[in-house]
Amino acid sequence: MLSVAPAANLRELFCDLHVHLGWAGGGVGGGVKISAARDLTLANILKECRERKGIQMIGVIDAATTGALADLELLMADGTVTERPGGGLAYRMGDGEDVTLIPGAEVEVAHTANGKAVHLLAYVPGVAQLRALAAWQEGRVRNRWLSTQRHHDTTAADVVRFVGSLGGIVIPAHIFTPFKGALGAAASISEVIPPDLWQHVPAVELGLSADTALADELPELALFSYVTNSDAHSLGKIGREYNLIAAAEPSFAELVMALRGEGGRRVVANYGLEPRLGKYHRTYCLTCDRRLDGEAPVLECPVSPDHKLVPGVLDRIRWYGERQAGLRRIPRERPAYVHQVPLQFVPGLGKRGMDRLLAAFGTEMGVLHRASEAELAAVLSPKLARLVVGARAGTLAIEAGGGGAYGKVIAE
Repeated sequence: MLSVAPAANLRELFCDLHVHLGWAGGGVGGGVKISAARDLTLANILKECRERKGIQMIGVIDAATTGALADLELLMADGTVTERPGGGLAYRMGDGEDVTLIPGAEVEVAHTANGKAVHLLAYVPGVAQLRALAAWQEGRVRNRWLSTQRHHDTTAADVVRFVGSLGGIVIPAHIFTPFKGALGAAASISEVIPPDLWQHVPAVELGLSADTALADELPELALFSYVTNSDAHSLGKIGREYNLIAAAEPSFAELVMALRGEGGRRVVANYGLEPRLGKYHRTYCLTCDRRLDGEAPVLECPVSPDHKLVPGVLDRIRWYGERQAGLRRIPRERPAYVHQVPLQFVPGLGKRGMDRLLAAFGTEMGVLHRASEAELAAVLSPKLARLVVGARAGTLAIEAGGGGAYGKVIAE
């Protein structure tokens, strides 16, 4: 039995649990996520987290692909990566703190009611379970080198049941997005994953267009913890959204306990985009090529009800909320949700400014959580320092996004 450290011995850890691979398999490899940058390799992700981001736990959700497994074997053969007793894989390179890789797979299934795609993030404790997950996917997908392949003749319940049998967990991905989110395909999580399997589903991922306040408008979601992750398709986007957890160590077992709120472990804070910056915050009319503002829910174009729309996250939440008004609300204490604009979004900062900040403060977490405005101004201009402080406090002016286009930070 795994020994559990007392709550007094807990520490705080930064986690981003949704990062893609762009390339894997060394010299004989190839693309993993077609839309991801080619330098987004397993080794580069781990190095980026340690040297630039300051993130202690990273979830790579393409780790069960053929090339990623080959790369992982090489990293373990030379001792760069080792398995932790509590699960997860420790990346060790020279002096400094380890980074823990949480291996997993993003699985696409068709919702049984309407055939719409749903993405699930499946995480497992170690390499043996990762190989078992890869073997289970064999025959269910067309190309084991590519990530997020549609699984044939497989339901969300099948995924959760199998991953649970491996000692793993499943987190429904970006639940509110109109394309491939559980609450884009259905009006409730229970329509996608039967409640009798929820012991293997400790959390849901909010995505870039929603925050805790919006998600809590739906009573069903009180049964889940919330996570905020980057869904990074490039090295720079790692940590665009992230979590702070309290745990005894950066291991798989401790992560699961934190998501379940067990033994004093917990999610301390979610750091995410102000929802208006998300790509799908408001409904967008594809026919008129414009965002539809107005009091939510807006689910029909005022020009014509026949126009084709991309429903916004805010609008869908409000529409679902009207239909869940009669459900009993279960009170739940939530961690703080910190609206934070990623440093890459700060107008005028640029690569040179970022390099100066990292040289001065070590990592992006150092810039976002430890540097004072006066210290920032000594490295940047006073105006840029004010913008960085505004970015991490979520006080910058924003123009809402929609229809697949991110919102914008408006420079004063």
